[in-house]
Amino acid sequence: MKLGDLLKYNDIVVQGHDNPDADAIAGAYGLYLFFKAKGKNVRMIYGGRNAIQKRNLVLMVEKLEIPIEYVTELDTVPELLLTEDCQYGERNVQHFEGKTVAVIDHHMARPEKLPELSEVRDNYGACATIIWDMLESEGFNVTENESLATALYYGLFMDTGKLQEIRHPKDKDMRDELEFCLNRGILTLLENSNISQEELKIAGRAMSHVDYEDNGSSGFAIAEAEKCDPNILGVISDALIEVDTIGSCVALCALDDGVKLSVRSCERETRADELAAFITAGIGSGGGHMRKSGGFMVNDLIAEEYHRLFGESPEDMAVAAHAVLKLRMAEYFREQDYVYSGSDDVPDLSNEPVYRKKCIPIGYVKATDMYPEGTYVTVRMLEGDIPFTIKEDTYFIIGVEGDVYKNDEAYFLAHNNPTDDPYVFRGEYAPTVHTAVQAVSIGEGDDERKSLLDFAKTCVPKQGSYVYAKKLTRRTKVFVSWSDSYLLGKVGDFLVARKENPKDVYIIDKDIMRESYEVIS
Repeated sequence: MKLGDLLKYNDIVVQGHDNPDADAIAGAYGLYLFFKAKGKNVRMIYGGRNAIQKRNLVLMVEKLEIPIEYVTELDTVPELLLTEDCQYGERNVQHFEGKTVAVIDHHMARPEKLPELSEVRDNYGACATIIWDMLESEGFNVTENESLATALYYGLFMDTGKLQEIRHPKDKDMRDELEFCLNRGILTLLENSNISQEELKIAGRAMSHVDYEDNGSSGFAIAEAEKCDPNILGVISDALIEVDTIGSCVALCALDDGVKLSVRSCERETRADELAAFITAGIGSGGGHMRKSGGFMVNDLIAEEYHRLFGESPEDMAVAAHAVLKLRMAEYFREQDYVYSGSDDVPDLSNEPVYRKKCIPIGYVKATDMYPEGTYVTVRMLEGDIPFTIKEDTYFIIGVEGDVYKNDEAYFLAHNNPTDDPYVFRGEYAPTVHTAVQAVSIGEGDDERKSLLDFAKTCVPKQGSYVYAKKLTRRTKVFVSWSDSYLLGKVGDFLVARKENPKDVYIIDKDIMRESYEVIS
């Protein structure tokens, strides 16, 4: 769905969820200003038992002059009722009638429950980012409106644990885009009005009743908080991960529409974003950074999973979520293998089937065509941000799934036939190269951003690139010399080794393996 699809309606009500948070307020504000600029009769509202009371939200509405209304009934039925940061019919959304209903949200949804007009991206960290992206697609320049830029930035800030749990590259793009066009004074005021004395007590009570499990080397912990602002979970998880015996942890609290999670890890062997995705798989969504991440689980799906595991229906959603999480975390640490590429004890794959790489065109960019040798850059792609220092012989390679990796010139030319033909990208997120992402994330420096696609040409892999490959039956993490992290292989993916160098072991996704390789023996 595009915002332009909604311009046929003249009488529009934009509704956030009951007891709206900063993300819901910001997203509604962006939609309000867009429709207002298009000459529509538009209101932004929320319902529920109480008007906004939390200090930071009261300040947000006042300082940014956001015309949000608390209502318990509508005098007339609008032509379009647009719910954002929530889904029509959910328990945390007061029911109002609309002749047509539309939804914009970043929480996991069941397609059969969504209206025809809907835009749900559950891998985004905030609904504010979706709305920013939709506004930009319509040519509505957010950077020209300081109040809106500040609101959207603050919505992302709050929904991603102070930007520590950002999930999607679009979240990062919005953060970087709005960093220098917002009201820093108002943002600082809002950032320092987040926690009440009662919420501080909630955090203390959660940390005094931690569920700890020893998994051999270091343990994991789960802390269950009372219903609270999800931002408090970051305070709890940040404190827990400082404990010497805790290698990873999850803080959770049950909200009206589901259970919010804050995930932390301090171990090389465990990425917080990967752990968050694992424990929410099928019942929600999760992701973020290597060390700090977040997630959300849907009530109905938690109940179904709890019933499958324990044979009964849950009476308390927080207790049910805690029980499910504990089992999933135990499984996570129990059912995985570790491989250290290049070491003497890598698995011997020489007796496995041999595969040959197909001649499928991929993209390439000579890095010095973008920036001078020695430039420190960060490549942003769907899988995350990866830093590189450009050398004279560095080539960026764009894989079939939009993943980006680098080759030196000798290896690139030995295995590929480069052409001058433009490269056609078909992925979800077009990769970009930034020169100051780290500085921008803390509010310093200028971020120069270039699209790899503006420089990308097509190359065809040479016939005769061979690998040994073994299909994985357990989750496997391969540690490689060129990254501080690991390559994750899930069941069904392939552990591979180059035939020319059997100690060079890595992971290939099962879909990429099917598309890019053919078995020859």
